[in-house]
Amino acid sequence: MKSQQDFHTREEIDQLVAEIYRALDTTEERLDGRCDDIYFPMDLSISALTSKIEAIQGELVEIQSYIAR
Repeated sequence: MKSQQDFHTREEIDQLVAEIYRALDTTEERLDGRCDDIYFPMDLSISALTSKIEAIQGELVEIQSYIAR
């Protein structure tokens, strides 16, 4: 039994390719959004911790200079 091959016009193929690219773009946008939701808050937390560490280091320098007097 011979299988019947499906033939598609160039227009149909172009439409299928366009739909694939739209799906890829949508997926990429969703992944970007999820990454932003995860990493942006973490980046803010790390920045806040870094600022606090720098402030504490400054206070330690002041304490050390006070003790050295």
